[in-house]
Formats: sequence, C-alpha cells, structure tokens
Amino acid sequence: MADQKQPPSKTPQEAQEADTKENFDIKTHTISSRLLKAIQAPTPSELLAKANYMNRKHEPGSIDFTEGDAHELPPPGFVEALQRWSIPQNESWFGYKDNLPQARVTVSEGLKMQRGIAIAPEDIFLTNGSLISLNICLQMLTEIGDEVIIITPPWLNYRRMIHVAGAVPVGVAVNPTTFDLDLDAIAAAITERTRAMVINSPHNPTGKIFSATTLQQLANLLTNASHRYGKPIYLISDETFSRIVFDRRTCPSPTQFYPFSFLIYGYSKVWMAPGQRIGYIALPPTMPERESIRRIIRTLQGSPFGWCFPSALMQYALTDLDELTIDMEHLQRKRDWMVKALQEMGYKLQIPEGAFFLLVESPWSDDCAFAELLASHDVFVFPGTPQEIPGYFRISLTANQDMISRALPKFQAAIEHATAKAFGGV
Repeated sequence: MADQKQPPSKTPQEAQEADTKENFDIKTHTISSRLLKAIQAPTPSELLAKANYMNRKHEPGSIDFTEGDAHELPPPGFVEALQRWSIPQNESWFGYKDNLPQARVTVSEGLKMQRGIAIAPEDIFLTNGSLISLNICLQMLTEIGDEVIIITPPWLNYRRMIHVAGAVPVGVAVNPTTFDLDLDAIAAAITERTRAMVINSPHNPTGKIFSATTLQQLANLLTNASHRYGKPIYLISDETFSRIVFDRRTCPSPTQFYPFSFLIYGYSKVWMAPGQRIGYIALPPTMPERESIRRIIRTLQGSPFGWCFPSALMQYALTDLDELTIDMEHLQRKRDWMVKALQEMGYKLQIPEGAFFLLVESPWSDDCAFAELLASHDVFVFPGTPQEIPGYFRISLTANQDMISRALPKFQAAIEHATAKAFGGV
C-alpha cells in the first residue's frame, strides 16, 4: 500500500487563525470602530438618565418640567388640517413624495410674511424634522477630523451628531452674564481645521435672541477667517424656536447676513406636536453656486439616510399648518407668572427672550443635588451640569397651568430647605 501524502504542517500564525475560526462565537458583532467611538461617548441625556429621579418622572402626581414635550393641546386648526388632507384625491395620494412644489411655496411665502426673509421655493428642502436637516448639513460639509464650533451650553445632541459625522465639536461658551455670543472667544477658537459653526437662536437653554448687530459681527468674523484659511467656514443656523419669541421681539436669521449659511427649521415646537415631523433646510439667495448645493442636498434626502422627506400628509397639510402657531400670549403669561413667583421666592434668573425654557440659578452649587431635592417634592427639572452650564437648572414652560400651580409651593419648600441647610439648619 502506497504511503499517504501528509498535509503540510501549519505555521504558528495559520494554527492560531484556524483555532480562532473554530472557536468563533457567531453571536459576536463587528461594528464600525469610528461609529462606536462616536456613540459611546457620554451625552447629556445619558448623564441625566443616571439621576435617581429620572425613573420617577412619569409617576402619577409628578410634575415634569424636564423636556419641551407637550402638556397642552396643539393650536386650533391643527387636527382639522390633518383630517382634511388625509382624504386621498387620487390613487397616488400617499405614494412617494419628495419636495412637493406647493409645500416649498408655502414655506417661502411663510418666511417672507412671518420673518421678512426672502428665500426662493427651489432653495427649500423639506425634511422629516430639523434633526435630519442638521445631519444632512454636517455630512455634506465636514471631512473626518474637521472641527465644528458649537455654542455652549449646547442643545443636547449637537456633540454626538458632529462625532457621528466624523468631525470634532469645539465648544465656545456664551457670555456668562448676558448669555450673548462671545465673539472674541469664537474668533480664538477658529483654526485651519474649522469647517462649520452651529448656532441656535433663540438659544436653548438660555432663551437669548442674538441681535442683528451681533449676527453681522459674526458674519464679518467668519468672512475674514474664511479668507485667511482659503476656504468657506459654513454657518448652520438652527432656528427651531425662531417663531417662539416674547414681548413682540423679532428673531433675525444669520442667513440674512452671511452667504455661506443654512437655515434649519422644524415645526413641531411651534405646533406643540413633537411627534408630527416636518422641517426644512433653506439656502439664502446670496449663497454662491447654489445649484451644486441643491443637487447634493437632494441626493442626501433620498438615498444615504433613507427617505428623509416628510410624509405626504404633512407636506399636503402644510398649506394650512404653516400659519398656525403656539399661543404666545398664553405662553408669555406662564413665563411671567413663573418668573415673578420664583424671583419672589429668592431664585435668580434672567427673563428669556424666546424659546420656552427658564434657566434658573441653583441655590446649591451642585445643581444635580438640587434637582434631586426638587424631585423629592415630585418636581422634575433638567439640571445644568449635563447641559454644560453647571450651577443652573432648566424649567420647560410647556407645562400646563395646573402643573405650575401645583409646582410653585414645592419650589418654595425646596429653596427654604436649601437656604436652611446652607446656614447650618436641618
């Protein structure tokens, strides 16, 4: 019988690879390391979730001021508009719909009438909310390692969104006394790697509206820096709260002063209907080579992120919905009521110019501890530390009147407890 041919012996590396495959657990995932790095970084909402009281805020009798969720019904006409446009007028009524021409015209006319901003319908791109609009801009504008300046305290998800895009967020704090933009600090933060800046006015959580003078100075600053580094530094303007302003103020848009800017808007706040998503990206008429930007946005709306257009129903109904708005007189009465009552109790706060939040100084330097104290009275607020503004807490004015009435005595009890403890009481 002939000798059988023996297989060649394995090298140590081949033996190790074979052993690895043999013992491989099919349940193991291989996830993008870049994505994991971006999403595993701690976020304000995750830090807040670790607070002892967060699992209690939905208990019966609790008074939840933490988020800008709806505690009152949307404006009159909202439901009727959805009902009217939900009746199909043809067999393709609920088929695929991208940027419907009438919806774009509605936005264009609304911007001109409500805010005095002239933007052509073809420069408006409908999205399923401002969140996807921000993501589209970041994906379009940034390379891996680029820097994006954000104003701090920031909206909760700006940092993670920038990380997921592969860029690096660079925080620049507002003026601690006025909450206005610190233009000198912004100028100092710009480097050759700066690709964009995200701005939010009225600002969440301070309620500050950045004036036309400030925005013109910011535009001059960005223009000079763009020339210095030989490439445009883009301005992404999150204007979600631009129609929620107090004392009949106006809210200017940076797109009125700076050509390389994007106006981002979402309607859910002004309708008090955060579950009904529609928003847009708008390009100012001064933006150079708009056709190339239009083409890229349109591509990103329809493929890499999925179907990023609003539902057909929301686009149809926008004809009726665009003019609807939160009752600002009612909201301002709630603002004035809470500001006056809290100040009389001894709390310190600035009166917000827009948005629907109150930013209040914590009687204790440890704002998270004071939030826990309020929670012991069944009042739930958003502490400042997770929002990058330690020593404060945020109250949402979307609370209804009954919630405010029940909460004010509890705010009184909490500050009395905090003051007594500060002076050695029990």
